[in-house]
Amino acid sequence: MKAIILNEAGGVDKLMERDIEKPVLKSGEILVKVKDIGLNPMDVHLRSNEQILTHFMGAERPVILGWDISGEVVERAPDVAGFNIGDAVFGLTRGKGYAEYVAAQADLMIHKPENIGYEWV
Repeated sequence: MKAIILNEAGGVDKLMERDIEKPVLKSGEILVKVKDIGLNPMDVHLRSNEQILTHFMGAERPVILGWDISGEVVERAPDVAGFNIGDAVFGLTRGKGYAEYVAAQADLMIHKPENIGYEWV
């Protein structure tokens, strides 16, 4: 799958598209095929400052930024209730949002209202 990765803090020129493995679900997670992402101040702070990046994302590189996503559930962990394959969702990812697929904590995602598009959540 495609993802936008970051090997070191800096400007937007440090963001690079790469092919990486699709995430494997852990307990309490759903796999979301990302339709749209949001940029928020946290993304900018993390990307531009190595100390903040390491504090929130750890020292291992590369990292995938992105805290806000909308998309469609394509898989769920066996212990997840309330979400089904095909459900439209949006929410907070705590990083890893700049990717085609995100393993998101189910308790941080909600169902997208039918009357709005993915880009409006």
